[in-house]
Amino acid sequence: MSPWFRSVLSFRPDPALMSGVPLLYQLHALSALALFAVWPFTRLVHLLTAPLGYLTRLYIVYRSRDAQLGARPPRRGWERVR
Repeated sequence: MSPWFRSVLSFRPDPALMSGVPLLYQLHALSALALFAVWPFTRLVHLLTAPLGYLTRLYIVYRSRDAQLGARPPRRGWERVR
């Protein structure tokens, strides 16, 4: 399989090199190539960019614009059911 991978990476694929390889290995190589082809169009592309931004990102504070929701003091523990 190594000569076939070298031929693919050099943009000169030779399918004859894969003729003697077991079917399971052929399917594995095909699924890897399909994943690499689809990767930029999925959310998996964020794997390359997201972790760096998360290290220096500030916390997000969510506040309500409704004055009544922000006026109530926070309660501790469970609320009593009446």
